[in-house]
Amino acid sequence: MRKSFLVAGVAALALGTTGVAFAQNPDPSIEASVTASPTKAGTKSKPKGVTFNLAVVNDPASKTTAKSIEVTFPSTVKLSTKGLDQCTATDEALIADPTVCKKSYAGTGKASALLNPHAAAPGPLSFNVLPIVGKNELIFVLSGSANAVLHGKIKGSKMTIAITPQLQQPVPQVYSALNKLSTKLKKSKGSNNLISTVGCKSKKHTIKVTVGYAPNPDAPTKPSASDSVDMKCS
Repeated sequence: MRKSFLVAGVAALALGTTGVAFAQNPDPSIEASVTASPTKAGTKSKPKGVTFNLAVVNDPASKTTAKSIEVTFPSTVKLSTKGLDQCTATDEALIADPTVCKKSYAGTGKASALLNPHAAAPGPLSFNVLPIVGKNELIFVLSGSANAVLHGKIKGSKMTIAITPQLQQPVPQVYSALNKLSTKLKKSKGSNNLISTVGCKSKKHTIKVTVGYAPNPDAPTKPSASDSVDMKCS
């Protein structure tokens, strides 16, 4: 069973939900930003590995609980774990000691959220995020306010990260609301790269990011929010 261990104080925050009125929130929205280095693109015959930076900010006014994050790459960007050292450890083993898959480390990251966003004084949550290469997926090990493991399944040009129910709702009727996440991704082995460019169209790669939402406790005004942003290339 996948586990999420929250810091002390969650129970006290849970008591704060009593008597809270859930007012109508504005439509959720996100703002994404992306960069890649180097910007000089490779080709299909000679892909060029890149360091990929992604940041996503969720509108705090919507007080939304994320259940998934989907990143869609264009045909000029390739995402693949083929030929890389792939982690096969269990979630429990990674929470206990991420170094069991040290050869598969693929970058760094940060994330922040609010616990009990409908309360008068929500509790801040912050995480360090460690991306690790798995088989046809990126594994994200969270540590800090919570210890958890998220799986970003890779299928074609898309990576879909599922947010575990334990992070969505740490204790009954106490929800978390995503604020911001950022990550830097890079991994290579020989001629194999986690993220590589294989072309450049109109001097840009267009990346689409979609955040899907869960009820907390009521359904949000929209089930998801998306943003498409351009990553420079030449």
